[in-house]
Amino acid sequence: MTILKIVIFIIIFIISAISFTLFINQANLLEAPGFSKRLTVFLTKNIAVTADDHEFKELSTPVYQIDADQLFKHVLLAASELGWNIVSHDSDSLNVSLIVRTRLFLFEDDVFVHVSALDNNKSSLYIKSKSRKGKADFSANSGHIQTLIKKINKVVSDNEKYGNHNHL
Repeated sequence: MTILKIVIFIIIFIISAISFTLFINQANLLEAPGFSKRLTVFLTKNIAVTADDHEFKELSTPVYQIDADQLFKHVLLAASELGWNIVSHDSDSLNVSLIVRTRLFLFEDDVFVHVSALDNNKSSLYIKSKSRKGKADFSANSGHIQTLIKKINKVVSDNEKYGNHNHL
């Protein structure tokens, strides 16, 4: 009977740890395309990428009504404010490489951002986040992308409210 209690405790602990990790990583399990699809992805993939037609709406390509050079500066500022390690950035190609540590186990994940000019005052972001270790990320990479987009949205909004001199 004691062994059964230990096994039950371990199973409950593992399920709780996975649930907590998915929650803090913004897994959005109840959003489309549904619990089962999302859980399968988060327990079997270690990469997340934005795309125009992504089935997870939070990973749709973000588009901004500002020029690409300005958005590039906002990406750098947002990453810096998040405390992420900026490994490299290239203002000619509008690429940024970052290292992010996961909140729970402090694993290092690589994030790559490319800013694309769509026209003079419109640009978009391609963002890829990939875990260095493991075969499943428990939504960490999706969470990194969501966190970065939210921070960029705040930087863009603040810049519109207060002007360029306060943030860039």
